[in-house]
Amino acid sequence: MKTLFTALMLAFSVCTYAQCTDIYGSKVECPTEEDSLVLYNNALKVVQFYDSNHSYQLTNSVELETNSQKIDVFEQLKTARRMFNIIRREVANLSESEKKFTVGKPKPGYKDITYSQYYEIVDDYRFYQRELENQIINVNAQIPIYDYRIAPILVNTYQNTDTSSVYFGDLVQIPLYVPVVVKPFALLTGPELMLRNKVLKLPAPKVYPTRSMVKRDTIPSPVQNFIQKDVIVQKSPLLYPSAYKLPVYYYNEYGSACVIGFMIGHKFKKLTYEEYTQYAVAPFARTLLADDILLDKLLRIKFGEYYQGLLN
Repeated sequence: MKTLFTALMLAFSVCTYAQCTDIYGSKVECPTEEDSLVLYNNALKVVQFYDSNHSYQLTNSVELETNSQKIDVFEQLKTARRMFNIIRREVANLSESEKKFTVGKPKPGYKDITYSQYYEIVDDYRFYQRELENQIINVNAQIPIYDYRIAPILVNTYQNTDTSSVYFGDLVQIPLYVPVVVKPFALLTGPELMLRNKVLKLPAPKVYPTRSMVKRDTIPSPVQNFIQKDVIVQKSPLLYPSAYKLPVYYYNEYGSACVIGFMIGHKFKKLTYEEYTQYAVAPFARTLLADDILLDKLLRIKFGEYYQGLLN
């Protein structure tokens, strides 16, 4: 009896003092729902800036699958911080003739940023930092926030190919949090929960979506009706089909959500023009749906390697 009591007290002690670890494996305070919400809101703004800016083209996307890859990203961010001032000192010491041939040389009118605009510490775990490539920096871009306790899952590379832009030649290599992955668990809709698990290569959730889960998001009532009609909402442990329809939402700069189509397997089926009224598709989402190139880029940013193309 004494042995059982000791074992129970030990188990209670372990549970009581359980801690999370950061990406380096060090014990840290666990991130809260609010911490996740900060990353989620920031990730939306970062993604939307490059998605809506026609001067930038997505040239590469690498999925971070292993822990060593995720650690390496934070090490690269540290290196970029060290190189920020070194690069600027070296450029300042170049002769005028040498500057003419410098790769990534800014266009006339480009105004550089300070180190405090490039990197800012928030607390023991979080910091703001613009990008890994830092010779030309677009000050208008949303500055990403990173958290040592939560690893990004993508590194995207963008190139500014607009010769009329003052940021022409800007090469942006930026680690990204996928919004549906870092959105607080309690705020996920049923379809988002299933999509999150698929992106992270996790088993289908044991707790299936209910109407109360769906109503947590502030979305137009026609979309709520569509979710309750087309998405399985019962609690019984039914198996999901491999080609389950998962609604995909597009957010504007004010945070308004609009359904734009469905993920079916690993491909996206966008809403047709005839369905715009049924699903209350707002003008900002109609503009996106009219541009397949822009839409494809958005989906690759949001879902990384999980997304494999548009369905005809």
